[in-house]
Amino acid sequence: MFHNERFAGQVAVVTGGSLGVGRSTVLQLAAEGAHVVACARRKPKLDELLERVQGLPGSMTAVALDVGDTDAFDQLITDTAAEHGRLDVLVNNAPSVIGGMIADQGLDEWRSNFGVGVDSVFIGTKAAFRTMIPQGSGSIVNVSSVSSLRAGIASGAYGAAKAALNQFSQCAAMEAAPHNVRVNVVAPGAIDTPGFSAATAKNEAVKKIITDAIPMERAATPEEVAQAICFLASGDASFITGVILPVDGGKTPQLYVPKFDITNLDNRADRV
Repeated sequence: MFHNERFAGQVAVVTGGSLGVGRSTVLQLAAEGAHVVACARRKPKLDELLERVQGLPGSMTAVALDVGDTDAFDQLITDTAAEHGRLDVLVNNAPSVIGGMIADQGLDEWRSNFGVGVDSVFIGTKAAFRTMIPQGSGSIVNVSSVSSLRAGIASGAYGAAKAALNQFSQCAAMEAAPHNVRVNVVAPGAIDTPGFSAATAKNEAVKKIITDAIPMERAATPEEVAQAICFLASGDASFITGVILPVDGGKTPQLYVPKFDITNLDNRADRV
């Protein structure tokens, strides 16, 4: 559900904007009036997205960029602010998900998770602060994961990078708060995206096992996560900063208990 005026006249940068959550976030921001600079490595996918944005209240600029190139990413934010005279929203969404067992994973894979997941966010936040703090407004939303909040097998590097992202974001929120600049985190669980399909080797049985373990018994849509991002980025969340918001269908707070036939329980108090 779009709120047509929330981002009217605002300028936003979204990383990882060509697919999944990033793509949905670009579309929602543009539908609500923002000019969005969408960057991603896949230029053809960005060009397809640009066609979708045509006719929406907002507009879009497509930039082929790997945020792992931190100098280029810094320059993109600096140039965007200079061209438009402002920067209102930064969504650090570009993912790097390299799983693996700790005993088998190489240091390069570990560093890749941190390079995209933490280093680029540091650079992007620092560059955004240079504009947002003097202008006295702005919102940064960083996309983390429930893997930053709960442990899992073969997710040591990815989970550690996202946990570092959470802590950095909260520290950044404290530094920026006196200047009316907000920094928040969205921590999604399973999302029905190409990445989820790749992670499960496009195996529907594996997908079902994962989604059945979610209290809401399904994965999120990219649009649902984008709605949470846009809420935190908008004036509707004007007094919210330093928050880590799970968007996971109830998975994070879940106490897992195996399913059983409750009709066979003896519920007498003296048996408790």
